[in-house]
Order: sequence, then structure tokens, then C-alpha cells
Amino acid sequence: MLTLAKKMQHLVDLIVVKSPVSDKEERVRLNHYVWVTFMMLPITLIAGAYHASVRNYALTFLIVLFSAYLVTTLFLIAKTRKTYLLYFVSNVIFTVLMIYLLYHADFDASMILWLFTYPLGTIFLFGNRIGFMWSCVLLAIVMVFFIWVPHVDHAYDLAFKIRFCFSYLAIAFITSWIEYYRHRYQHESEANREALLAEQSLLKEEIHRRTLLEEELHYLAQTDMLTKLYNRRHFLNCAHKEFIRAKRYGYDLAFALLDVDHFKHINDSLGHPVGDVVLQTLGEYCVSQVRDTDIVGRLGGEELAFLLLHVNEEKAKEKMEHLRIALSRLRITYAQGIEPLNITASIGVASITSEVQSFEDLYLRADKKLYEAKSAGRNCVR
Repeated sequence: MLTLAKKMQHLVDLIVVKSPVSDKEERVRLNHYVWVTFMMLPITLIAGAYHASVRNYALTFLIVLFSAYLVTTLFLIAKTRKTYLLYFVSNVIFTVLMIYLLYHADFDASMILWLFTYPLGTIFLFGNRIGFMWSCVLLAIVMVFFIWVPHVDHAYDLAFKIRFCFSYLAIAFITSWIEYYRHRYQHESEANREALLAEQSLLKEEIHRRTLLEEELHYLAQTDMLTKLYNRRHFLNCAHKEFIRAKRYGYDLAFALLDVDHFKHINDSLGHPVGDVVLQTLGEYCVSQVRDTDIVGRLGGEELAFLLLHVNEEKAKEKMEHLRIALSRLRITYAQGIEPLNITASIGVASITSEVQSFEDLYLRADKKLYEAKSAGRNCVR
């Protein structure tokens, strides 16, 4: 039964999805209508066949008309937005069918029991308010028949009439109550779902914001804000790791220190803002002159450091010499109408040897070579 119900729901969904109606509540009603149609079709076909066999052709005609209308509406669902018209027309035909059954109670008194299906169908289809109203309308018609239609009045005794009316009302009330709470639960569930989706959206935004903030903090933690190079702490961490890796796997590694010549004179004579422009230009230019795999950082003041991977000392000196010459030709513009500034740099280079046991040893060797370059008159590589 569960498998059959799932297959039926799949078929119902295929019909409902073709409807141009976009309102969620209306789609729920449409879903109910298709389900009622599928449940009523076998019942009406069996009832129609039975009444045709007993030659009750008028009732058979009403049943066939009702069944044909239900089948037709399944094809009209995809073409109309006014689906409520389909519901009301089908309900009017169903109401006429129920009244016909009641009118011919003298033919078969048990046919009145079919009226108990009316509140179930109408409340399920129209909702607790409109469905209950239709149920009360039919009950009022039944009471009129009980009082003023003689052959219906004589078909049932007073006790049966009272029991029928109370039973009918009980079914209508219970069905209306169940539909009310189903509708209320559905609305609460939908509201909770929308609130959850909104909360998830806010959470995603917050996660994205925090991710960006973490990335920004990570960038700030390892970057020198003036030159946009690695700061001292991050550069030295990277250099230590690369030194250990180079010693372990036996590949070449060179370390170079660059110091801008007479930088203090630039700050004192032209001002610190000009000195900042020099450092910014120097940082950008140095990054453009080395490989992507090389690491460049600012150790402090006007001193930059280079870690050249898979490069021996001779090749590193050659690279640094090209950089020194390029820097000596670099013209730094720091103000309009003023002659561009020319700078030079002294560079010390050291590489891994068997005598170098730690990165600190490599650093000291490069620093010693830098002082040798300064002592040799600056603007050179040692």
C-alpha cells in the first residue's frame, strides 16, 4: 500500500507541476483535488456499473457525468489559473448527485449513507471554513427533505433522522477540526522553514564575512604594509623552513641582504614621506625582478632580504648584480616638477655550504658580506 501511495503521489505531482498557478496554498488545494479525483473515480465507476445493472439510468447518468467531468479537469489543470472554478463546478455536480440519492430514498433507503462522504470530500478540498459551510448547506437540504418531502419523510423514522443529523454533524466537525490543525501545522512548518532558510542565509553571510576577515588578518599578519612584501617575522619563518628542506634534500639555497645606500640622507633631506615612496617603489621593483618561487621580505628600515631557491652562490651573485644595476638606473618620481630620485644599493650574498649548519649561520654570512659591500664603497655585490 505504501508503494502504491508513493506512485500515486508521484503521478499527482506530475499533474500539479504543469499548473500555471504559483501560489503555494492554491497548489496544496490543487494537490488535494487531484487526490480526491483519483479516489472518486473507481468508486463512481463501480457505483455507475451497479446502478446501470439495476436499470437506474438517471443515477447512472449523473455518476458518469461526474466521472467524465473529473477526468476532463485533470487535462484542464495545465491550462487554467482559475482552478477554484474546477473545484466549485465539481462540488455542485457532487451536491446534485447527493440530493438525487436522498430524493430516491424510497428506492433504496441505504443510499443516504453516501452523504457521509460529503463533508469528508468538501472539507478536504475547500478547507475547514468553506468545506464546513458546504456541509451545513447539504445538511440543511437533508432536513428540508426530511420534513417537507413526503416519500423521504416516510422512508425513515424520527430516531434515524436525529441520529443521521448528529452523526453527519459530528463527521463534519471532526473533519473540519482535523483540517484546521493540518492547515495550521502546515503554515507553522512553512514559516519555520522560511525562518530556517533565512537564518542559514545569514549564517552563510557571517561565515563568508569571517572567512574574508580571517584572510585579511592572515594577510596583515605576514605582510609589511608599506612595501607589500613579507614582514620580518613571516619571511624568517619561511626562510627557516626552506633552509631545513634544502639541507634535508641537498638542493642549493642562497640568501641575500639588500640595503639602500644613504637612505638616512634621503629621509633627513627630503622627508620620511619621500623615503616611504622610495621603499614602496623598491619593493614593487624587486618583486618584479625575481622568480615567483623566490621569497622577498622587508627585515626593517631600508633592508630587504631575498631567499633564492635552487640557486648556488655564484648564480645568486649574478642575479643580484643584475638587480643592483637595474636599481641604479631606476628613476623614482616623488613629486611633480622635481627631478626624479636615483638610488643605489649594497647587497651581500651567502649560500648553503657544509660549514653552514643553521639559517642563523647563513644570515650572519650574508650580513657580513653586506658590510663588506658597504666598506668597498657601496653600490656593489659581495
